[in-house]
Amino acid sequence: MATTAIGEYSCRWPNSGTINGDTMIKRVGFFREFEPQDADLSAPSIHDAVRPHGKDDESGILEYLSSGTEIFSAMGAERDVITGDEWIPGAGSLVTDGTWMWPVELHHYVKRYHAELPDDFLATMRSTRYTAPAVSRDRVEEIVREVFGGLPFATGGGGKEGADGFFSWYLPDLTSQSSGRLLESLEAAGLKARHPLTGDISLFRAGKDGGDARLVRDAGDPADILADPGHGEVALHLWIASDTFTTLRVRRLDDESTVLVYELSGLQEPEREQVVAALVKSLDQLRDSCRGFVLDRAGLSSCVAWDSVIREGASPTTPLPDSVAVDATRFGQPSGFGTMARTDYGHLTVFSRSRTEDARP
Repeated sequence: MATTAIGEYSCRWPNSGTINGDTMIKRVGFFREFEPQDADLSAPSIHDAVRPHGKDDESGILEYLSSGTEIFSAMGAERDVITGDEWIPGAGSLVTDGTWMWPVELHHYVKRYHAELPDDFLATMRSTRYTAPAVSRDRVEEIVREVFGGLPFATGGGGKEGADGFFSWYLPDLTSQSSGRLLESLEAAGLKARHPLTGDISLFRAGKDGGDARLVRDAGDPADILADPGHGEVALHLWIASDTFTTLRVRRLDDESTVLVYELSGLQEPEREQVVAALVKSLDQLRDSCRGFVLDRAGLSSCVAWDSVIREGASPTTPLPDSVAVDATRFGQPSGFGTMARTDYGHLTVFSRSRTEDARP
């Protein structure tokens, strides 16, 4: 893809077939113009798929394309490859119904240009009345491993999946109002502060000396505590399912800036990508106030090592993660990001690992 800001990895595989007797995922909508850097010339051209009119049930087709399960998230946007006059948010993200997989931007090309889709894919949509079926965690994991052959960020330095991985956001100092908006955006993206079954809030406070965190009893409105972490840190569990959560840690740097660290440690690939997808959606809503972010799925670096990079424009002195974003209005020519791909994301400049970097055979 031309500009994906949350990691770029090669996604080439046969249209269908079997691996060890299991049915492979079918791919649709991966036109060669979507990957101009290393396009597969045997892939179809989007120009050949354009039609003057859509199908009679095009509204249902569009609904189906929007209802799939996202299994890989990309932040940023790409230009319409036909006219170049429109940006497509999230282009590069991957969506599936368990049988088929397509890039999220396919919806745009069907809606605007009535791009023609294979008859067997249309038959699948019509048979389900235009609602993609839910995809189990096991099936998501099968698809992810099949597509990526084991993601290059699958294991951290400790050899454990997701070991010490994190997604840090640098924001202005939180107020009760901005904390409330933060929690609302997270919940809308699928990360809930209250446990889905019990309704409990798991909110912890640690002292300045880094001692053991203690559960805050009768916390009241968590937005107020997030806005005033005191002299230490506060941590909040954000639930994506009744047995799956990420921990949000709020660390105040000074009177004008705060770091939100979302832990990815201990999450397996499907759950981790689901959490990352939710965080990407939430951050997109808060982008205007974001001063930078770091996504390190494998925990190759320490989250505190990035404070000087994001706040002062210093060169990195730690292994490069999946993506780093810095404020382009403050630091015009950041250095030290090697061969990482560079793209714009509003006022942020985002550096991401290339698709082929660290890829496995």
